[in-house]
Formats: sequence, structure tokens, C-alpha cells
Amino acid sequence: MVKLPPWDTPAWRLPQELRPLYAAVNRLHELKAESDTPRREIAAALYAIGAAATQLMQLVDALRLFEEKRATVPYFGRA
Repeated sequence: MVKLPPWDTPAWRLPQELRPLYAAVNRLHELKAESDTPRREIAAALYAIGAAATQLMQLVDALRLFEEKRATVPYFGRA
């Protein structure tokens, strides 16, 4: 199991693949810290977290397939 960096880690120190997820979570923390945040913005931030997590899980699944030698490099689209 991989230990993730703390949520307050600066973006430039994060791997590129984790940046969207961390940015979305940090945005949600900022919105919840404000008392007058509309629910619509909080819902949008939650949706962004879900989208970033989905994208990260797709990458993890692709890497797992590659390590099991069930997928080739062109499968990733970023070779």
C-alpha cells in the first residue's frame, strides 16, 4: 500500500497524477471553511472530487493491467 502525502502538500511537490484530486479536496476544504458558501458550490466541489478520483482510479487500473502484462504501452495513450 502506498502512503499518500498530506492534503496540505504544495501542488508542485505532488506527482502530476495526484494534483487534480488534491486540488479538488483542498477547494472543498476552503468552501466548507466559509460560512456563507452556497450549497451549489459545495455540490460542484464534491462532483469535482468524484471526477478526479475516477480519473485516478482509471490510471491505477491501467497501470495494474500493464504490470500484469495484459496491456501494452499504446493502451495508455501517453507513451
